[in-house]
Amino acid sequence: MGNLESISARIRDRATIDWMTPSQKAVWNFVNEFDGPPHRVINIFGFEGTGKTFLGWLMEREHYASYMLWNHTPKPQFPRLVIDNARTDRASTRDMRPMVDALNLKQIILLSRTRIDEPSLPAFELRVLDGDIEAIKANLYRHLRITAPEGTFRNYKLLLSEVG
Repeated sequence: MGNLESISARIRDRATIDWMTPSQKAVWNFVNEFDGPPHRVINIFGFEGTGKTFLGWLMEREHYASYMLWNHTPKPQFPRLVIDNARTDRASTRDMRPMVDALNLKQIILLSRTRIDEPSLPAFELRVLDGDIEAIKANLYRHLRITAPEGTFRNYKLLLSEVG
């Protein structure tokens, strides 16, 4: 297992809501505002390494939503389902709406790198803004005793790949 995968696994095992960066907290609040009907499907999108998967893991840890990857069979344990690496075409998204009823869910949350091509779908962009990198560095040290290197990082994946 590579260093990035090892640290990601440790984060997934230990993360709690207090790990969220300011940008992640803002998206979490938007998701809560759009919780359930009539918003049966929503989209969280952002570039690689912005923390979308982390939010999915956290939603599962907090018993808010079950987490899965796009190509896996859904087995939700919670009233919502987070689907990571979601397809962004309109047809795939429209196929999600009947799944809400078929799986007896309150909502499906699709994580994708680009905004899903469906104008009626609530979508929230996750970005890494000022303060977010410092927050993740502080969390790495506080919770895992990992000192992150100095430097400018555009996203969390780049930062974690540099952690020694």
